[in-house]
Amino acid sequence: MRKIWLCVLSGLVLFPILSFQGPHRAALPAGPPVAGFYPKDYFANPVDDQIKLNGTFGELRAGHFHAGIDIDSKTGGVGQPILAAADGFVDRIRVQEGGYGQVMYIRHPNGYTTVYGHLDRFSPGIQQYVREQQYKQERFEVDLNPKNSQFPVKKGQEVGKLGNTGGSTGPHLHFEIRNTTTGKGLNPLLFGLPVADAVPPEIRDMKVYFLNERREVQSSRAFPIQRRPDGTLGVAGDTVRLAAWRVGFGVKAYDRISGYRNDNGIYALRLYANEQLSFEWKMDELDFDESRYLNAHVDYPARQQYGAWFHRCFVLPGDYLHNYIRTEASGAIALSKEQAVKVVVQAADPAGNLTNVTFWVLRDEPVLPWVSPPFQFEFPFDQENRVELDGFAMTIPNGTLYETLPFQYKTTPDESQGVYSSMYHLHNPRTPAQRYFEIAIRPINLPAELRDKACIAHCGDGRPVNCGAAWRGDLLVTKVREFGDYCVMTDTEPPRIVPVVFSADMRKKRTLSFRIRDNFGVGGSANGLSYRGTVDGKWVLFEYDRKSARLTYTFDGHVGPGKHTVVMKVKDDLGNEGVFTGVFRR
Repeated sequence: MRKIWLCVLSGLVLFPILSFQGPHRAALPAGPPVAGFYPKDYFANPVDDQIKLNGTFGELRAGHFHAGIDIDSKTGGVGQPILAAADGFVDRIRVQEGGYGQVMYIRHPNGYTTVYGHLDRFSPGIQQYVREQQYKQERFEVDLNPKNSQFPVKKGQEVGKLGNTGGSTGPHLHFEIRNTTTGKGLNPLLFGLPVADAVPPEIRDMKVYFLNERREVQSSRAFPIQRRPDGTLGVAGDTVRLAAWRVGFGVKAYDRISGYRNDNGIYALRLYANEQLSFEWKMDELDFDESRYLNAHVDYPARQQYGAWFHRCFVLPGDYLHNYIRTEASGAIALSKEQAVKVVVQAADPAGNLTNVTFWVLRDEPVLPWVSPPFQFEFPFDQENRVELDGFAMTIPNGTLYETLPFQYKTTPDESQGVYSSMYHLHNPRTPAQRYFEIAIRPINLPAELRDKACIAHCGDGRPVNCGAAWRGDLLVTKVREFGDYCVMTDTEPPRIVPVVFSADMRKKRTLSFRIRDNFGVGGSANGLSYRGTVDGKWVLFEYDRKSARLTYTFDGHVGPGKHTVVMKVKDDLGNEGVFTGVFRR
């Protein structure tokens, strides 16, 4: 185990801080994956250029940890060749409106699967197979599992083109390596891919959190850090006094690679208290079922309110993510008035570059009792919580909350058009939820003819969000995963269909396209817009780009010369249907 020696200016005492293990694992020959070992010479670069990262494994994203690496386009646009990282066969192909867009899974004989997401298109043979299946199923979104022998690939063989499909916000390749048996994502940067990185992570900001004996947050505030003349990081005066019995810390930290200034996520984070490991979070692998625990790992209120990404260096009691080393303190630091606690926060990248912040903490007096704001219910994080009131009910399953919640509840009248209940204020959207929870509302004065057009709506900034609903007696019931303001609303307005590329004469056009919009957003258990496009009564493939809300048909031989009629039908979750009919010539 390698050691980094830190020189503390006050007294010139040398303290060894153990460096991270993980990136420098011994290589194994091809064979079933072994936990903790990563073959270094098996997988090749999946792009025909130097790897430039604009996203790392475990990076903090909205509601999840990033499950792969994002590789920038060489040209800044689509079309760059994407290469198989090793021998194998195409195991799965998906086409999605969002998410990974057009994505390919290649299974390898050594027990790993590689994933290539946001592709613009697949290699010709695979592309033809996908199109045939889409026409056979009459669906744009498909999930296909070709036979093992159908599409064998060789290492370095072109399998597609880099693109910007699905939820991508710019042209890039999303690349993953997974354990085929367990399905867990593994950090591709531990497999010896050619990524030049001599740049240590950057810790830009810190916060301190005042904790109770269960590691629940009572309050928090900024914790300014500064760079010392020798380049190390610490705090003003080295020692900080805090009026608290117990504290935790959080950091805003980013990483970069050599020659590229994009801010990426860090690989690992440690906190030492008096030279003892108190907290460790490390992104070697990721269980996809646990990815939403990101909302407990980060300072969720700071993210929601200010857009700031802070890693917690302590574990909330309801955070069961397996990427932590479970120490007795779990990052909570007990303070004393007499003996300062030496704290070292350490960030690392997969190449072994480290950054430390070192300081000392004492307890200050007086330590005042924490006073909770007014609340109506107290919901323990480790049990099911239920509220049953006249006209409203809520059930929060065990495992939904990360810490005990002093729940704020109130109702206000709402006589807006299309609203058929009071507005139910369920705490606030700055409190995260791990699991879906059920809410039920009894409508007020809802006309019988609108019963099948009613939903529970989440109302915030912008348009309301249809969260779905099912009738249970005289109550509307749905499941949601956000706190905030809810009411019963009706929707009788069909989706709008706006021609983008369409005219009576389409003989010189390569595509035909529409933009579709709805007056409600979609969340909870509601379904998004469904659509069906036909030409002369026959289904044709309209590809949907959710980012631009655009449906596009590329003339592909299914529509010959002559006069044709196109019909586009778009339906929302409540059955309202918009229809566009047009005649054109090819």
